[in-house]
Amino acid sequence: RALVVVMGTIAADRLGSGDQKVIAKAIDPYELGSGISHGETHSVRVYDNVLQLLSDEENPTPLVRLQHVTKHLKHAKVYAKLEWYNPFGSIKDRVAANLINHSEQAGQLVPGTQMVEATSGNTGLGLVMVANAKGYPLTVPISTRVPAEKRNALKFMGGKLIELDDEL
Repeated sequence: RALVVVMGTIAADRLGSGDQKVIAKAIDPYELGSGISHGETHSVRVYDNVLQLLSDEENPTPLVRLQHVTKHLKHAKVYAKLEWYNPFGSIKDRVAANLINHSEQAGQLVPGTQMVEATSGNTGLGLVMVANAKGYPLTVPISTRVPAEKRNALKFMGGKLIELDDEL
């Protein structure tokens, strides 16, 4: 089976050979909206670490010009920021990375530090992703009412969950 990642969506497709491959298609953000036909190919980007996917000065979050829905605006250009290009598809990925980076720079977070964050949202997914990639154990106290999919994602990314019963 092949995993094909296109604009944040994961779809599975069978390969005739039976080999397992991971294929990621990336679109150059500077070429979006410039008249590229859908049939043209783009370069494939391969990363060694999930942290390399985070936006920064050298790898900004892509923008796309909204030409058709704003064609009635004669004196304005409107752009959409494609946040789903972040590793978990959320702006919170950068928030989590900045929280951890700032704590490291301030000397508050050093190797071996146990992190604890009560969360059930996208910030928690970002924190567990960054903490795991940097080798920090993260414990997440979380309500049993949080959907199983979210709890499983936190566990899968390396979080140690402490499930709390809201009835207490």
